Amino acid sequence: MSKIAVLNEFSIEAVRDALQKLDDFKKLIVNGLTAFELGELEKIDPELFAAVAKQIKRERWYPCTGLWVSDDKEMSAEKLMRSMLYSVTYFKEKFDKEYKVFQGARIYNDAFAQLIYISNFDACVLDSETESYWLDGEAYTRTLVYGGLEKVDINDIDDEFIKANDFESIEDEVMAAFQNELDLKSVKPSVYAGKANEAEMLLEKADRICVQNGRNENEDLRSCWLSLLLGEEDVAADVAEKIIGDGEIDNDFIRLNTDEVEVLSVKYAEEGNGDVVIRLRETAGTEKAITVMCDALDAGFRAEILPYEIQTFRIDKEGYVEETPIGE
Repeated sequence: MSKIAVLNEFSIEAVRDALQKLDDFKKLIVNGLTAFELGELEKIDPELFAAVAKQIKRERWYPCTGLWVSDDKEMSAEKLMRSMLYSVTYFKEKFDKEYKVFQGARIYNDAFAQLIYISNFDACVLDSETESYWLDGEAYTRTLVYGGLEKVDINDIDDEFIKANDFESIEDEVMAAFQNELDLKSVKPSVYAGKANEAEMLLEKADRICVQNGRNENEDLRSCWLSLLLGEEDVAADVAEKIIGDGEIDNDFIRLNTDEVEVLSVKYAEEGNGDVVIRLRETAGTEKAITVMCDALDAGFRAEILPYEIQTFRIDKEGYVEETPIGE
């Protein structure tokens, strides 16, 4: 049985040791480092980062994909989506990689399974889970939770252990299981919905006000959201308040034909081309046809939304609308 070697320690010495072992043993594969950690490594030691990037592109190093940082267990739906969005886009833009296995802590949010699905992950590995099961989400979504994964710490194994074993990535082992028709129990997600804190609400307000006023300040807002994900709430809130100034949310900017669908966010698309992204969530537990109007963007459209479903729509400068996955 193949072994799963993971890098549990984020330090220059640990990364160098793992890279040396990859050079010495051609069948070794390393798993580890989140998007945030890779970004920090590039700032601290660009040469070492380049060596890791080379191994990622060769598929001998598999990063920890799914969230920007992997230790926050209770998040609102929008905060969870932002964390996934920044992780997914980082690996796509930096390495041209799209991974299918979410890795991280067990997230206590009833939208978790659905957000895994619309983020184009097929399965997940959660730190605390010891058995495999199907996690059923709202809107007829489900994800495979792969439990009981046995790991060895790359910095704790010696040369003889590496020579005596074969190695595999978390991505490959879990996807091999996913592609089989597994007869597993189904589990409903946590009923915890997650509440936005004051800093997060300020960021959502800043995003909306920027769109309302035609001010694309994505760079500063993205920096704010990343600070929030790292727990630096005061930093995020201070910048958000400066962006907001005296502005107020115009509740008529996006008009819906029902009060049973909430607007989670209104923001500019990440690449900064002027497209606007709106995220909606059904809140009453009933399927319905919705009408969405935005005069300022010359856009209006109808859509079907399932019970408790989250949908993301992208509106371009000509008012053309399309439903889009979380990658925007």
